[in-house]
Amino acid sequence: MTDIRKQTKFPLLDPITLEGKEVTEALLRRIKGKDIRDMERAESGLDKTAFIICRLAGWPPEAFDLLDAEDIDGLSKVIEGFMGRRKRA
Repeated sequence: MTDIRKQTKFPLLDPITLEGKEVTEALLRRIKGKDIRDMERAESGLDKTAFIICRLAGWPPEAFDLLDAEDIDGLSKVIEGFMGRRKRA
């Protein structure tokens, strides 16, 4: 079972439907080295973004195509924060 303290909840601005269920938030786990290595196999930056969002949220790959652009941007920023790339105020 995943430690809830190692997860970040991100409310979706535009809910999606996965496997017949409405999804209103993404529960992202922390990123691991294996995730980064696997992500690097993707060819484009957008494919890498799609891969890592779905991997960390535990969603099937096709879920990315259902996400609103603002949600993709927000989720990307959370993941950048996991990797220490987020600028500090």
